[in-house]
Amino acid sequence: MKKNDLIDKIKNIAEECSNEIGYEIVDVEYQVGNKHDLLSIFIYKKEGIDINDCTNMSRIIESILDKEDIIDKPYYLEISSPGLDRPLKTKDDYRRNVGNEVTVKLYAPLDGKKLIEGILENYDESIIILSVEDEKIEIPIKSISLMRQSIKF
Repeated sequence: MKKNDLIDKIKNIAEECSNEIGYEIVDVEYQVGNKHDLLSIFIYKKEGIDINDCTNMSRIIESILDKEDIIDKPYYLEISSPGLDRPLKTKDDYRRNVGNEVTVKLYAPLDGKKLIEGILENYDESIIILSVEDEKIEIPIKSISLMRQSIKF
């Protein structure tokens, strides 16, 4: 099975499992290794993810993957939260971060700035709307090179 087909199949299984127990699948990654491959599944819930959530999801998904024998070589299964510093790439990432402060890096300057920080107010298919101080700024999604949740210490 091709890598992308394998990832799609695992993602479908993971989404079925996660919906039943209250998690959302953020991403599925599969890395081929020499002796063992690495299957990483990133889960989300509004209240945050802890070790018990990872353990629960791991037990459920592992039993299904073993039963269906989808992966034909030894692999490690890793379940985790996406992390605060993960790039926001999809509409679901945007949805989960509406109301949060984000940092946006642009390919080309917008009003003289290539780095903009603000509250993600809204989004649609083509733009995001940031609240920066008392101003609303529309940024075309295609002009974003990287967007992450801002982390303040």
